[in-house]
Amino acid sequence: MDEELLKQLQDWTSRVPLIILGSGASVPFNLPSMWSLGKHLENTLTFEDDEDKKQFQEFKRILNEKEGDLERALSDIRLNETVLNSIVGRTWELISKTNLEAYNKFFLDDKKEKPLVTLIEYLLSTTNRKVSIVTTNYDRIAEYSASIVKSFICTGYAHNYIGHFSDSIHTNTLVNLKGYKGQVNIWKVHGSLDWFETPNKENVYLPLCENIPQGHKPLIVTPGLSKYAETHKEPYRTIFTQADTEIQNANGFLCIGYGFNDEHVQPKLIQQIKSKPIIVITKELTSKTKEAIIDGDCKNYILMEESSGNHTKVYSSNQGEHTIEGVGYWQLSEYIKLIK
Repeated sequence: MDEELLKQLQDWTSRVPLIILGSGASVPFNLPSMWSLGKHLENTLTFEDDEDKKQFQEFKRILNEKEGDLERALSDIRLNETVLNSIVGRTWELISKTNLEAYNKFFLDDKKEKPLVTLIEYLLSTTNRKVSIVTTNYDRIAEYSASIVKSFICTGYAHNYIGHFSDSIHTNTLVNLKGYKGQVNIWKVHGSLDWFETPNKENVYLPLCENIPQGHKPLIVTPGLSKYAETHKEPYRTIFTQADTEIQNANGFLCIGYGFNDEHVQPKLIQQIKSKPIIVITKELTSKTKEAIIDGDCKNYILMEESSGNHTKVYSSNQGEHTIEGVGYWQLSEYIKLIK
């Protein structure tokens, strides 16, 4: 890698950028893609009510029309409560199953490479012992990684077996708690596998459940039209506010597997990257990423994606577009080798 580009990457990362995790960050842990999730819903859901059957058939028609793109399909149809709740439940079941498998591998396999662990540990050691992550993922990969680093994790919920949500937990002085290496804020703007709405409409944190507790509803927001109604409620309102504040106060941004496809994250992000450095590493840059950054009058950016299998395509505000052969710096494991 060119020395000037390397120094730029190291400098921007040493400033401790806000980490933004997208779905691409979970792929190495075999978590389902939107396409596989769509197929799962199509193959496992059935309904008895005629109106529900009719609506689900329409959903499947749109899903096939959109070539299996679940997010686009859900954005084209407003589902009734029965069908939507069934989709949320099946989504939770599939992602939870693979996420629990990832959890077992995470702490049992010491030899397995865990690049997000390494990144968090590095950033905690170079700053005021605080790292912030904003993620659109439901999974717990960020929490697993921060736990291995021995950091205090703040998601807005109390760290109890049955945890309550508070809009002020994060305001406590957590960075210097004895016995921890620092604080990691994880703002999950689309919810989490561990969050549920009780029959009494309260929000609770129930960690590592194997099944959805009876009478409870998973607090995860599926793509599509329905997510806008859900996200006006708690805990999302507070979490959006905190995510926006973190984005506004950040020194810069490191996006991992994030495609700039979420309207809850990018308005504030796009505003900030016009004056702050941003690094994006992902298998394939989306057209929206290029549009927001390269065509968006951003002054300081480095974007890296896969090229022809084992090469890296780089887009840089200083050096333009070029290819680095023989190494995949778009992967977090390889990227870390550059900055440490």
